[in-house]
This record gives sequence, structure tokens and C-alpha cells, in this order.
Amino acid sequence: MTKIIALNRKYLVMLTSVLLICLIGLAGYSFWQTKQTSGSSVTGTPEIQMLGVNVEPASVVKDLNYGNVTLKGAQVITSKTFDLIVTVQNTTAKKMTNIPVELQVSLAGDETKKVISPGVLPSLEPGTKARVAFRQIKCLGDALGKNATAGQHMMIVRIKPNPAGGVDQATEASFRFIVDSTVKAPAATNKQ
Repeated sequence: MTKIIALNRKYLVMLTSVLLICLIGLAGYSFWQTKQTSGSSVTGTPEIQMLGVNVEPASVVKDLNYGNVTLKGAQVITSKTFDLIVTVQNTTAKKMTNIPVELQVSLAGDETKKVISPGVLPSLEPGTKARVAFRQIKCLGDALGKNATAGQHMMIVRIKPNPAGGVDQATEASFRFIVDSTVKAPAATNKQ
């Protein structure tokens, strides 16, 4: 004997639609997971590594007292203008060109006082080091021996991506320093 099963088309279309939506959702989720995993692969070493930062005139590391607040080992710049020199290295096996480098200096606690200085490193061969200099940076505040907050600066050096030049990864380094023109820089020693 043969059994005949009658299916209502309305229920068949609804069941097929639900299965189709589930399959599309699963495929979309799977694609998104793959994209997130491959897009966020961060290696331990950046493409361009920042090796060091120098300030000219040289900064002073000193314990400072402001009222009842003591700052141990504070990085102090004693001049109202200074130069910042950043040493970078290409850690990849490819030549990079037109590398965007940016310096942002802001007064801690006051977002209205901010200076951004853009720059470009023309080229960087594989494994080589280069120095990027930002000249005549003006301080945004001075502690004047009384108020550390008035002289506390945040400095951020950014290397921005430029896929056309071979730079795919952004790199950033930041540090704080205090400008206090009342602090005396140590006298230079003459070596003979």
C-alpha cells in the first residue's frame, strides 16, 4: 500500500524560508569570524618600531615638590621650547616610503590646549634606523615651581598607516613630562 502525504504549500514555504535565513545567518557569522581573526592579527613586533626619544635641550630627571605633593623621578624640561628626536627602525623585509609621522603635544587636563605637528619620513629601507626630528616645539604650560598640573604635558608620537608606501600598521608611543622653568639644568661637564 502506498501512503499519500499532503503538504500545505504555505507551511512548506515558511519552513524553507526559516531554513534559508538560518543558513545565511550562519554563513555570515562564519565569514565575520574569519574577517575579524585575519584583520586583527597583531604581531609582537610592529612594522616600524620606536627605539628611543631624545629631547634637546636635555631633560632632567628629578624629584620635585609642589606644596604637599612630591613627584619622584619626574621628567622635567626646563626650557619653553625644545626639539624632540625620535629614532625608529623598519622591522620588515620591505622598503617603506612616505611614512606619515605625527607629534601631538597636549596639556594634561586641558583638551583645548593641543598642538599637532605632522611630518613625513621619505623612505626607510628594511632593517634600517632613522631619526625623525620635530623642531622648536613650544610648551603649553609652565609649573613655575608652584603647580605641577600647570606644567604637565602629554606627548604622543604616531606612525600612521600608508598602504601605498608599504606601511600597513599604526604605531604609537606616549609619555608625560613636566615643564618647569624654575628647575635649573645641571651644568655641562667638559671632557678633555
